[in-house]
Amino acid sequence: MNIYGECEDQFSGVKELFNELHSTDREVGSSFAVYKDGKAIVDIWGGHSNSNKESVWKKNTLATVWSTTKGVAAITLAYAYEKGLLDYEEKVSKYWPEFGCNGKEDITIGMLLSHQAGICGSSTDKVDDYFNQEVMAKELAQMTPIWEPGTASGYHSMTYGWLTSELIIRVTGKTLGTYFKEEIGDPNEIDFHIGLPESEEYRVAEMIPFPKENNESNNHPNEAQIASGRGPNLLKHQNSREWRAAEIPSANGQGCASAIAKLYSLVVTDQNSLKILNESTINTMTKERITNRDLVLDVVTRWGSGFIMNMHKVIYGPEESSFGHSGWGGSCGFGDPVNKIGVSYVMNNMKNNFAADGRSLELINKTYECLRGE
Repeated sequence: MNIYGECEDQFSGVKELFNELHSTDREVGSSFAVYKDGKAIVDIWGGHSNSNKESVWKKNTLATVWSTTKGVAAITLAYAYEKGLLDYEEKVSKYWPEFGCNGKEDITIGMLLSHQAGICGSSTDKVDDYFNQEVMAKELAQMTPIWEPGTASGYHSMTYGWLTSELIIRVTGKTLGTYFKEEIGDPNEIDFHIGLPESEEYRVAEMIPFPKENNESNNHPNEAQIASGRGPNLLKHQNSREWRAAEIPSANGQGCASAIAKLYSLVVTDQNSLKILNESTINTMTKERITNRDLVLDVVTRWGSGFIMNMHKVIYGPEESSFGHSGWGGSCGFGDPVNKIGVSYVMNNMKNNFAADGRSLELINKTYECLRGE
């Protein structure tokens, strides 16, 4: 298997492991990157960008990263917060008046971003509705929470995207994807898209779903899980132009590992000339909002304002202060404020796990072994 890209000698073990993942058929195509101060320490890729293995995965190959998009959205909200456009402790209804009804009157932005709002699913089964921000925002604004907001978290797997986008629309007049691109993406040359231009379609990887039998749901779901599980089968739509063109900041971001790792590295860097966010903003956005057994995921989670906080020093390496987000199928991206690095893994061979993927865990753990000189 040919593995391409750059890798500092200290991290040769990461490249060897990456090659092993491909040579043992655990991958079809993927990329892995570690950045510091906006520069690559590791930036490698390999395999194929389609299921019939006719197209080679390239440096600029993009893939749907599912909920890894949420971390990018959370950074975008934090940027708006730093600009004084919104406040985590303010009620959502201050910026979006229609939202403040049916038991949602006291929901703050911080509660919304940490999955405590109790509106974790939509009633529509039309995928075209999912592609329409106005339709989804109107539905969510009228919803009644499933649980008392602020008392528990229940992963807002899809609704997080329309909720955060509507907030950005209300305070900037722009969609979240556009605001990210103009304020963060383009100025820092970060090749990540929420709402992919048609001109970039030529470099998108085909996402390869897991077998249907691997997607069997819980036999005794609770009300939150039932709500979260409603809607169209998005695995059937994830390779469509309509999916990639839409702006759903919870799920349909298109990117490569280098872009996501670079973004997080520019958040955690200590070089003021490079920093996207100041330290006080980072401390605020990563402040622990709630730790509990999530009503949807049924695992203990620790949420910041839109970020998964690194519980038990497992999913994002050994530093408890690391923060980021992982995506359905296996992708992830995070920042490590101790070692000042951004790390990301992106692939097209999906595995059925909403939590950490075995491939990313191995690559991340190997990265830290190399960092420690082991």
